[in-house]
Amino acid sequence: MKSKLTSWFPLPPDYNIRSCRSDIMAGITVAILLVPQAMAYAILAGVPAVYGIYASIVPLLIYGLLSSTPHVSVGPTALASILTAAALSGVVATNDPAYLNYCFLLAGLTGLVQLSLGVLRLGSIINFLSRPVISGFISAAAVLILTSQIKALLGLTVVKSEYFHESLLRLFKAVWRPDWLTALFGLVTLFTIPILKKWLKGWPILLLFITGATLLSWLFKLPEQGLEVLGEVPNGLPAFGLPEFSGKELLLLLPSALVLGLVSFIETLSIGKTFQERYEYYRAQPNRELIALGSSKLLGSLFQAIPTSASFSRSAVSEQSGTHTVVSSLTTVLLLALCALFLMEFFYFLPLTVLAAIIILSVRKLFDYAEMRRLWKLEKKDFATLLVTFLVTLFGGLQFGIIAGVLLSLTFMLLKSTKPHLAELGRLPDSNAFRNIDRFPQAEVEADVLIIRFDAELFFGNADFFRERLTQLIRAKGDDLALLIIDAHTIHNLDTSGAFALNGVIDFLEKRGGELYLAGAIGPVRDQLYRFGIMDRIGSNNQFLSIQSALDHYQKVSTAEDDWERPAVQHE
Repeated sequence: MKSKLTSWFPLPPDYNIRSCRSDIMAGITVAILLVPQAMAYAILAGVPAVYGIYASIVPLLIYGLLSSTPHVSVGPTALASILTAAALSGVVATNDPAYLNYCFLLAGLTGLVQLSLGVLRLGSIINFLSRPVISGFISAAAVLILTSQIKALLGLTVVKSEYFHESLLRLFKAVWRPDWLTALFGLVTLFTIPILKKWLKGWPILLLFITGATLLSWLFKLPEQGLEVLGEVPNGLPAFGLPEFSGKELLLLLPSALVLGLVSFIETLSIGKTFQERYEYYRAQPNRELIALGSSKLLGSLFQAIPTSASFSRSAVSEQSGTHTVVSSLTTVLLLALCALFLMEFFYFLPLTVLAAIIILSVRKLFDYAEMRRLWKLEKKDFATLLVTFLVTLFGGLQFGIIAGVLLSLTFMLLKSTKPHLAELGRLPDSNAFRNIDRFPQAEVEADVLIIRFDAELFFGNADFFRERLTQLIRAKGDDLALLIIDAHTIHNLDTSGAFALNGVIDFLEKRGGELYLAGAIGPVRDQLYRFGIMDRIGSNNQFLSIQSALDHYQKVSTAEDDWERPAVQHE
């Protein structure tokens, strides 16, 4: 079924008042979930909790109006926050007044990167990031997030370190001296919330738990006994303002903005594609998503928004709660704006350990152990890519993990392309089918004919391999060889290096008194053969649609195909 509205906003064809009410209820549900998460992720990013609420208003509004995927919910996320904290850790101290400005600047620069990619229609850049790279990166980020929250969860006194192994060692030494009141609140939250979610499905467990913890903290004056709480959170909407910046600061933050922009794009598009399979009225459009994400971050940075991304958990809640259109996101934005205006002061006594537990519960599933096991069993090279990405991200820094994974993936790809599959073919008995003689021992071969198939483009990276391998096969055939047939239907491109190698094969073949036929060469390759002068050497009459036709011609077998096949392999 097609959407009623074919212009901009995805809309199901049967949308009605009841559907609109469902959108509104879904928006309310997401808002209830987003309030505690937004505050927790803001603290994870190193900024006051209120900026998590700010980052949930303008970015969600802009993204909702521009996106092609109504079920995706954007805002503060654990991954975006830990990337922000990591990007700024070596630039400015968290307690420096300039830290907030750098957060807004990073959000704006990330948005500018995504917007530029979208305008230039470079959404296909996602293809350079393989699944093992993303899995390794996100798993490492999950470990970093979890370890970063243990301090707040248990009330530990730990000096922060830039290096993961040092942080782990310091945590291990300090974990035996927790603040017992803080640890009690944190651990009860950590283990109780999952149980309550199973028992009380559909209830706003996070909000209820936060409300209860806040009331306990206030009633029993627990901050006076050492429990660290959120403190003063001002009411009001975010103020408009352009972040201060210089060219030096932009260059300093650009690598982190590129990584954050790519990760955010991948998260968003992956979520959108997951949900689009269940609905027929929209499709996730990569370039439009880049524009929507970029605009949301860029404009959000003007209203005190930290870097944001798409959240799978909130998007899943949105979809399960009945979201159909952008009305759901607009409802969430309205409720968050009201919360920012009137309710923030009520979170003064909220224990920070509760927020730490919420973060841990939100990211624990990001560690993809199942994918690691799967790749170990199926493909060791992909597992190596995942492992290298994981370790570099963990010990070298979030900014370098993806780069390391991409470089290793490209290295494996290039190594594979230098020695692609090349098979000698033989005829299966009583058929016109030709198959690899190594896979089909029963395949029959002629003493004076060599048939090969090259399963790749013929370019500078594999030209020497092509020439050397064919030379070996020709020699192995001996003096009886009279004809070489290249099944060229799998060769989709040819460059000058490949042409030089093919010329070399023809030279070697001619010296031994042999001849070359081409079967199944596609039009673009025939164009290149003409341009490089090889077609004149081979001869246009030595091209055929199939291997069987080539053999019939060589064996002087006349068939009815001869009359119609010639025009199909000639070149105009």
